[in-house]
This record gives sequence, structure tokens and C-alpha cells, in this order.
Amino acid sequence: SHCLTDAVGLCEALATAAAGNDNAIEWPSAGSRGRWQALREDTRQTVRDLPAIRRAAVDAARFLRHNGGAGGPAPAPAPTVTVDEEITFPAATFFVDAGEWDARARALGGTANGLYVALAARLAQRVGRVGADGSVAVTMAINERTDGDTRANAIKNVDFTVDPTPATTDLRGIRAATKQALVRSQQEPDVRWTLLPLVPLVPERLGKQWVGAATNSAATVGSSNIGAVDPATNRPDGTDADHFAIRSLSARMTTGMLHQLGGLLSLLSGRVNGRVFVSVVAYEPTGTNSDSALRQHLSSVLDEFSLASTMGLPCDEPAVGR
Repeated sequence: SHCLTDAVGLCEALATAAAGNDNAIEWPSAGSRGRWQALREDTRQTVRDLPAIRRAAVDAARFLRHNGGAGGPAPAPAPTVTVDEEITFPAATFFVDAGEWDARARALGGTANGLYVALAARLAQRVGRVGADGSVAVTMAINERTDGDTRANAIKNVDFTVDPTPATTDLRGIRAATKQALVRSQQEPDVRWTLLPLVPLVPERLGKQWVGAATNSAATVGSSNIGAVDPATNRPDGTDADHFAIRSLSARMTTGMLHQLGGLLSLLSGRVNGRVFVSVVAYEPTGTNSDSALRQHLSSVLDEFSLASTMGLPCDEPAVGR
């Protein structure tokens, strides 16, 4: 889902288009370069990239040593996959009144973002994505996009562990863990992003497995909160949409890849038009994988936090142009 841009970049592009601002970046059309011109330019670019590739190779070796030699329990063997086929991920989206969301967060001694992390952790606990001690590892995306920033992905990730058990009654522990992680992210670089120069050099399938292994485990939940969305994003045709949500996409993943990675649980949230939206994609190698099962898990977790919600968009059918 990050092949073109991150969620904040997408929202900014939509808002810019809705405002009628035509500042699109012009890219050469496919095949516009001659063979020798392409060869010369690509060779020069490769030479310029060599120092970054060498640094990335060193960082990759260090990263694999560190993560492979950790003192934690050895991971369980991946379940056997009879047929390695492409997956259609179970997905669900729900909406909560923003005022009710904020009030509930305050009542539990936390923040709006802390409530979101707590909900993600309780969902992970419910589907069994927990460590041996019952903890949940959260990988949270942090927006680094500034004004005029045209990078495709202006984010970094930070990892931290939370205890989901007291989350429905007290958010102070999760609030403290999140704050510590954010402070740490300012002091320590995320080594995973330094590995990006190696991605063009490995096969696509291996690259997907590599990225998944670096950001995912059987006790991990991915958490992205883009915060308040520019109101212009909600009116691409000049009028406000009734509902707005962004859904995560995880295309061209297979059962074998997901079994090797220990499954997937990823949440994406934001607020617009007086509502908080949360979209979820999930896959559990040994669990029931369906939209209805995921919605049932979400309904149970929302009940635990005493949050009233609207599950799904009013219309699941695509709009037909007139």
C-alpha cells in the first residue's frame, strides 16, 4: 500500500486536487528514453548509489545478527501450507463519534492516540497475537512529512511493547509506553529504513518476505494514526462525503508468505467530519479468516471500551459514474 505514497501523502494529494491546484510532478513517459541513453543514465545512478548500498549491506548484516540472536524464545515452526495461493485479506472499517472517542480516552486517563493503541493491543490479544508473557508488540508509524514535502513515504516506525490486560480500564501504562517510544525514536535511527537501497537488488518475492520479517512477528500489531485529515480531502467533487476512510492494502501476498511471517494484523486510523475511522486488515495462519469473524472481534473489543460504533461503509458497492 506504500508503493506510491503513505496515507498522509495521499490525503495531501487529494486535498490539493480538490482545491483545484495543479502542481503535479511530471514524469517521463514509459519508453521515452533510447536504449543507450537509459543505459548511461542508469549506470551513473547506480554508481552514485553504491555508497548507500554498501552502508545498507553492513546495516542489514547488523540487523539480522541483532534480531536473530535475541534472547527471546524461539519462534514456533510455521504451519504447513498445502497450497501456496494468493490471499484476499479479511478487512473491516468502523466509525466512532470523535467527541465520544476523546471523552472515553480522558475517562481512562489517556489520550486519543493512546486509546487507539489500546484498542489495537486488545484486538491483538483477542486473536492470539501475544508474546509468551501476554504482551503485545506494537509497530507504530510516525509521520515526518513537512510543508512542501514531496517524498513518497515520509514516515518511520517505532516499536514498543504494551500490556493489553488493563487497557480497558486504565490507559496510563500505554500512554507512558507510547511517550517513551516517541522520545526514543528521536534519538535512535530506525535501521530498517537504511536497508531500502538494497530493495531493487533482490527479487520482489524475497523483498516482501524481508520487509515483513523486519516489521512483523506473531505478536506484532501494526498501528498507523494519521490524525486530523484536511477537510478538503473529504470533498473531492466540492461537496462533503458522508463517510471517509482509508483502507490498508496488502496485495500479492500468499498463504506461504503469511504463514512464514506469523500472520498479519494492521490498523489505520484518522479523523474527519466529526468521526474517527479505523480500518483493519488481518490474517491468522491457524485462525478463522473472514470479514465476518474480524467484524465480530472488533465489535467485542469496542464493547470492552464502551464505544458505540458504525461498522462498515453504508454502501459497499462502487459508485457508478453518470
